Formats: sequence, C-alpha cells, structure tokens
Amino acid sequence: MTPSHSLDIPRLLEKFAAESPEHAVLVIDLSGHLAWASPGAERVFGYPHGKMVGLEAAALFVPEDVERGLAGHEIEVAARTGIAEDDRWQLRADGSRFWAVGALVAVHDAAGRLEAYVKVMRDRTDVRAQVEVLANRVAVLEQAVRRKDAFLSTLSHELRNPLAPLANAMQLIRLSSLPGSDIDYPLRVIERQTELLRRLVDDLLDMTRIGAGKIELERQPMVLQELLRDSLDDVRPLVEERRHTVDLIVPDEPLRLVADAGRLRQVFVNLLTNAAKYTPPGGHISVQATLEGHEAVAKVSDDGLGIPHDMLPRIFDLFTQVESSRPFARGGLGIGLALVRDLVALHGGTVQVRSEGSGKGSNFIVRLPIETGERTAPMSR
Repeated sequence: MTPSHSLDIPRLLEKFAAESPEHAVLVIDLSGHLAWASPGAERVFGYPHGKMVGLEAAALFVPEDVERGLAGHEIEVAARTGIAEDDRWQLRADGSRFWAVGALVAVHDAAGRLEAYVKVMRDRTDVRAQVEVLANRVAVLEQAVRRKDAFLSTLSHELRNPLAPLANAMQLIRLSSLPGSDIDYPLRVIERQTELLRRLVDDLLDMTRIGAGKIELERQPMVLQELLRDSLDDVRPLVEERRHTVDLIVPDEPLRLVADAGRLRQVFVNLLTNAAKYTPPGGHISVQATLEGHEAVAKVSDDGLGIPHDMLPRIFDLFTQVESSRPFARGGLGIGLALVRDLVALHGGTVQVRSEGSGKGSNFIVRLPIETGERTAPMSR
C-alpha cells in the first residue's frame, strides 16, 4: 500500500534522539572522540548542552574499565564485526555511575569505507539493582540450604546412633521370651516401627549426601524384574497389614541394567511404600515393567489418595506432602519422592508422576537406560 505522504526520516530520527528521555545516542569519529551527542545523552550523562562534543569516548567509561582497555576494545570489536553489544557501568559528569545497556555500530559510506561509529544506549540501573537484589536473595537461600543440609546430616547421625542398640535389645527380648507369649505381638510392632524409622533416617542421610555430592553408585549387572520382586518383599508386611492386592506384570525376557541395585531398591521401596500408605485398606497396587526403545520402564500405580493438579509440579520437592484428612493417609516428612528423583537421575534416568486428581490414584513412571553403565550419565554427584 502506497503511503499518502512521504515521511521525513532524518527529521523523525532527530526528534527521537531529542525527545527520548532514557536513550542516549552518540556519534564517535574514527579518532575515538564524540562528534555528536543527543539531548538524551546529555541528560543521561549529566553534561550541559554542547559540552560532550570533543570528549574522548573513554571518558564515559568507569576508571577500572579504562584501565582494562575496554573502551578501545569496544571500538575494535565494532570495526571488525560491525557491532559491539555491551552491558556495563558508565560514568556521569559528576562522577556517579549508572548501568547502561547498549550497542556500538560501525557505519560505512557508500563505498564501504568506515565512516564513524554510532552508539545507542539506555540507562537500566533499575534493572541492575533488581538483578543484584535477586543475586543477594539467591546467596541467602544457598546459605540457608547449606545450613539445612548440615542440620539434617547431624540430625540423621544422631537419630541413627540409638537404632542399633534398640534392634539388639529387641533381639535379646525375643530370644528370652517364649514362643506365642503375650510379648510377641508388641515386639512385632516395635520391630516394624523401628525398621520404618531406620529407613526414614537413611533417607534423610542420603539426601544430605546427594546434596554434598558424596553419593557414589556401585554399578553391577542386574535384572529389573528381580529388583521389583525384592522391593515388593520389603514392603509386603505393610501391604498385608492394609490388605492391598498387588499385581506384578513383567515380561519373561530379562530387562538387564548396569546399575546400583541397592539404590534402585530404595527407589522402588519408597514408591511402593507411598502407594501402600496413601491407598485405603483393600486397595489395589500395580507394578509393571516393559522395554521402550533403549529404556527399561517401570510403573507403580495405585487407586488411592491421588494428587491434586496444583501439587503435581512440586511433588518431587523435598518436604512436599499431599495434605489429606482421610484417616488412611499416614503422614511423613516428604523426603521419599525427592530421594527417588535424585537417585533415578544419578542413574541417567527420569521419574514422572501422573494423577487425575484427588481420590483418583497415582501412577509413577521410572525410566532407566538399559545400558546405564555405558552412557554419559554421571557416576556420582
């Protein structure tokens, strides 16, 4: 479409340079001196009208950047590549500083000869301040995480120390009691709860080790089907207590991995324990395994409590729990799923969760490369 009148482009650009309060436009000659400065540049740099012309461009740089030769380097980059983009501190006439975002462009004449440089920049000290505030917050959070890890590590060790004497004492009581005595049932309760406490403490300790990069995987050839059966045996007392039915659906062909069987057993024991805890008595749990491409895929599904949609993105975060008023939903510290995520990641795999919402069950999907020991996944963190 043809415009009804032609635009005076030079006049419009001049108006932009004059009326833009936050943008500075500078023309720099081949000797590195300012040949022209827009009214916006004079405002931003704090110079009286006409006083910037003739200044060496380096005078607008902070002293430490001048000492590093960055003023000349910027011109050299523009001359060689056509443009130099920089975010840096600049110096005002009164010696104060502001954070500028801009670019220096090399301008050529009709014959292709370098004629001058044009620099356009904007005062973004406000953005720089926001970045620094966020950086300070990150530093504070990192320090808090380090303190939290140190606390959890100390707590885990202190809690772990009494567990061995407790286990030994229970064993002595069992050996000294008569079979079928009244003490048999309370002993089984104490043993089961002590074992749950031991696993909780071990999970806490492992989380602190992973955070400190002290987990090393002991990779050995293994078969996923055998690992899943062993994991089901570990949680069988809880499953039987809650009268759940469990289906194990696995292929006949062995799914062979090179992995740390002990660590992967932790993964599936945690997932199965959660399924048993958050499924009402008499519920159904399904464990499936298959091969998809170069990945072994294991799924742990239940028809229990489910996960609200707003919880799904953070269900693997440390100390995250699904709140419920239902009596069958036994609480925890929210450690297990964070540990599952990290241990699977150490094996070069992934874990996902799917749920249609509260009361509609959960489906956790673990994917592990079948050639785990030969991939580029890290051995430790």
